[in-house]
Amino acid sequence: MKYSRKSIDKAGKMLLDPFTRKEAMEKVSDWRTTHLPVLREFVEELTGYLIAKDIPYAFYSQRVKRMTSIIDKLRNNENMGLGGLQDIGGARFVFDDMENLIKCKEALETFAPTGFTFVRSTDYIENPKSSGYRSIHYIYKYSSDIQDYDGLKIELQIRTRLQHSWAMAVETASLISRTSLKANIEDGNIWREFFKLVSSIFAIKEECKVPLEFVDYTHNQYCTKYKEYLEEHKLYDQLRALRVTVNSNDIVEDEDGYCVLSIDFKHQNVSYRTFPPEEEETATNLFSSLEQSIDSYEAVLLVSIAKMREIRDAYPSYFLDTREFLQSLKEFNDSCSVYNKN
Repeated sequence: MKYSRKSIDKAGKMLLDPFTRKEAMEKVSDWRTTHLPVLREFVEELTGYLIAKDIPYAFYSQRVKRMTSIIDKLRNNENMGLGGLQDIGGARFVFDDMENLIKCKEALETFAPTGFTFVRSTDYIENPKSSGYRSIHYIYKYSSDIQDYDGLKIELQIRTRLQHSWAMAVETASLISRTSLKANIEDGNIWREFFKLVSSIFAIKEECKVPLEFVDYTHNQYCTKYKEYLEEHKLYDQLRALRVTVNSNDIVEDEDGYCVLSIDFKHQNVSYRTFPPEEEETATNLFSSLEQSIDSYEAVLLVSIAKMREIRDAYPSYFLDTREFLQSLKEFNDSCSVYNKN
């Protein structure tokens, strides 16, 4: 690789120190950017493979990890160096239902993309995280004669639309509550407890496993607990009330490329600029520049997507958009009303 594991780990430690962070960001940003062409190559192979296998997917996206997310992950994993992070470059494929996701899972058992070696997989649908998170993760390692790319790792996530709507709603709530709700900690946070409950409700709908603490829950118990969150804590109303103003450059909606998303949580304003694939360097330079100037009420993301009109589907949390999640909750709430009438 262009940077040794030792030098990357050192840069990671410097990231955690406010006094050396700015110096480290340039090296980390450059190393992070080297994942983009590897990520694009992986996604091109996978999309072709799924098409050949006649396995439909709703949409896919690819991104490099935000600097703030890198810092948070290093803080939460003191013994893990920056070089140990395996999701710097990540791709996500979303499927309409469990049937097609399972087809993809089975097909991935024989997926052998050129230049990539399968490292491992973790099934969070079969064994959900304590937070309620459900998805399946795969890690692949790239081998290349080009020193910059050799040894880089890519993470693939596959999930259903329902699982995606839950995960994006968690991110949205994290943004507005300024709390890392994805962390697997038991702190009594009301948002965290709400999403754990909803994850189990969604798992039942998809005929999947629920966390141990909800195994013996009856439908009436789910309804009672859910109603408590609605009436006492107004969580549903908080999510429904979110609105953003969107500013963007002209978009050719059916073309692929890169998108730099920037959100101001304080003023609920979203801006994004799109770039064709050949302007990768311009996009990454803008992304790195914005990251160095944002404050704690802002976030920025660099993503690549097949069709720009799918950007809201892939990253609804960056538009504070929870409509799909709320629609699924409404369906559950309606079932509770019917149950109570009976």
